[in-house]
Amino acid sequence: MKSLLELYAEHQGKVSDKWSIYLAEYDRLFSGFRERPVRMLEIGIQNGGSLEIWSKYFPNAQILVGCDINPDCAKLAYDDPRFQLVIGDANTDAVEKAILSHSTIFDLIIDDGSHTSSDLAKSFARYFRHLNEGGLFVAEDLHCSYWREFEGGLYYPYSSMAFFKRLADVVNHEHWGIAKARRQLLRGFSENFSIEFAESELADIHSIEFFNSVCVVRVPAPIVWTRFCNSGRLSHGMSLTDFKG
Repeated sequence: MKSLLELYAEHQGKVSDKWSIYLAEYDRLFSGFRERPVRMLEIGIQNGGSLEIWSKYFPNAQILVGCDINPDCAKLAYDDPRFQLVIGDANTDAVEKAILSHSTIFDLIIDDGSHTSSDLAKSFARYFRHLNEGGLFVAEDLHCSYWREFEGGLYYPYSSMAFFKRLADVVNHEHWGIAKARRQLLRGFSENFSIEFAESELADIHSIEFFNSVCVVRVPAPIVWTRFCNSGRLSHGMSLTDFKG
């Protein structure tokens, strides 16, 4: 099968633009989905070409939903019945309802929308719960997180990068050693952006991965920590507690 970069290079349809590093990493991240009946949501489709390319990359895709706030995107026309367009702000109840009318669950969600810190946190809070087991939430163009015009800055505590880095602590909740709910760690974002995070949904975060300008949040198949596995016969008598300062 052709790589995503190859599909982009040969594409002759509607315009789509993504950084080449994204395409290389997406091949690695999405390879397990290629032949599955994928349900995908992309927030921010601009000229509409990405949906055409995704349909080639996922030949057995069940549905590809594209959402864009630009009313001109309503003029986009496709022959493929798997494409569904929703026009409007993805972070409103009405648009969320319209998106979910096409599919209530997704395997892949890509946020390539406004790139503002508030919108990224809001879309995560709104759509992460609609991911299937093993699904991925992908936030693109996080370099905008360092720019003021996108509600960011290297040391700004409520930038989109600060938000996703905070989620990395959520993954290790059972090791905090204090009686604090996951959502309490995000209280500043909740108050600053007027959003709520459900504890049960935060508990579904399996991993956080970063590469240049992108964060990938993964939902796993259910995993139960039953016991600590120990093997071997020889020991120097040291345990994990021996390394504590």
